Formats: sequence, structure tokens, C-alpha cells
Amino acid sequence: MKLELNKSIEAKKLNKRTGNPTSDPEVPIPYGAILENVEPDRDIMRFTYLGEPYWCTHTLLASATDPQAWKAQQAPAAASPAPAAVPRKPAPTGPKLQWTAVPSIQVALLRAKVPGGWLVATASGAGLAFYPDPTHQWDGTSLE
Repeated sequence: MKLELNKSIEAKKLNKRTGNPTSDPEVPIPYGAILENVEPDRDIMRFTYLGEPYWCTHTLLASATDPQAWKAQQAPAAASPAPAAVPRKPAPTGPKLQWTAVPSIQVALLRAKVPGGWLVATASGAGLAFYPDPTHQWDGTSLE
């Protein structure tokens, strides 16, 4: 938010890096000065003047600025339309992977044909592995 002062004020200079008040005395900011990045912080207002950070009390700043300027700059933010929704592709219908059972003695296994090979999973969902087989020749049995 930008505000123009309609009278001079005194404000405390802030450290650029930490944002804390410096030990310097308050600085006069003249009539007609343009304050930028005006933001509330509890009962004080932080702002920049000529690229330097300052703060003063809300009541002091409100008394030195036009109330209509506050309303005019706050209204567009409140009335701004919501960003347009990005069109999404419709969700595919049906299962994406077709799992088939792999005969096994000790562990129930499933496999799904994927590009470059197979996804092999335990039926409990506790494990998942990729078996490279670009031509999908594996019949699900192990070597003896």
C-alpha cells in the first residue's frame, strides 16, 4: 500500500537486515512524502520512505494520511476476483494398472505389465519392485 502524508510525522528508523528499531532518534518525514509498503504490525505501522524502513504508531500515521486513500487501496484487494481455475483433464475411467496374480508358494504376488517390464507387488501392498523385461516374456515363474 502507498500513502501520501498530509502533514509531517516523526518515525523510528529500522535496521534493514533485522527489521528492529535502531538506536538513532526519530526521523522527521515531511509533508507530501510518499510512504510505500505500508503494513500493520500490532499497534504500529511499518513502511518504507526513500527505500529505508521505518515505523510509527497506527494512530499517528492515520492522523497524517487521508482515510479515503486507505479505503481505496484496501478495497481492490478485498474485491479482487479469484484466480481463474486451470482447466483439468478429466480423470481416466477404469483402472490404470491391471494386476494379475503370480503363482507363489509363500507370498501372494501380483504383477502388472508396464513399459519396459513388470511391476511386481505383494498382495498385502507391503512391497513393490520393477522387473525389467522389455518384451514382456516373463511368464511369472522363477528359474529352477
